[in-house]
Amino acid sequence: IEAEQEEAEAGGASEEPLVTSERFVFFAPHGSRDADAHAMYADEQTMLPHLRPMFGMSRDAASARRAAQRQSLAARSPSQCLLDIVCRASGAFVGTTGFRALRPGASGEWGAIVRARWRRRGVCGEALDASARLLRERFGGREVTAVTLATNAPMLSFLAGSGFERTGEFEDGWGRQVEWRLALRGAAAGEAARVDAGLARYVGPFLGENLLHRVVELRRKISLSEAPAVRAFLRSHF
Repeated sequence: IEAEQEEAEAGGASEEPLVTSERFVFFAPHGSRDADAHAMYADEQTMLPHLRPMFGMSRDAASARRAAQRQSLAARSPSQCLLDIVCRASGAFVGTTGFRALRPGASGEWGAIVRARWRRRGVCGEALDASARLLRERFGGREVTAVTLATNAPMLSFLAGSGFERTGEFEDGWGRQVEWRLALRGAAAGEAARVDAGLARYVGPFLGENLLHRVVELRRKISLSEAPAVRAFLRSHF
């Protein structure tokens, strides 16, 4: 067991994927991709303005962060489960995803960092679906949680469109944070996530050309139309 832990800490663990999706494979954070991860943390287009806490970390700090992630995954009861996203077709390092806080049998706090060149291509949708399946099937999780800055409009829209429920807000040193929750309901939840992942692939240079965003807005308007006050107004005026 000690030898296995030392191998995992050194980044030499087996390259068997923990989970897969249509276009990507999701591996433990292997040492061979530490340089790619460090380059991602140093990239302004990827990290700013919403991922400022990790922007520009030193190579040593980035390596230590990933070593801790490997060590957690090698533990009998992991406290986190972070994964590298790798393109099936090219082998390119796309970003990271998974759960920075994990409570086996209960929940995981999900997040994703996608390199700027891979954005607007439905990566987050596939990453969320794969992460949720891993949480449910390997760790017995029942819900996914998330926290994001109130100024991070793209991620707020994505979480709402993926079925997350907004549960609260709080302030920290980085600004106002929004809390979210998604209950896992077996195959139906996975299918819904796959549908939204498909919608997210149809994007243009403007927010109005993002098909998932437009569907989310339609869902919101339909929901609002069912509110008692709105229905009473419509009955009295039309």
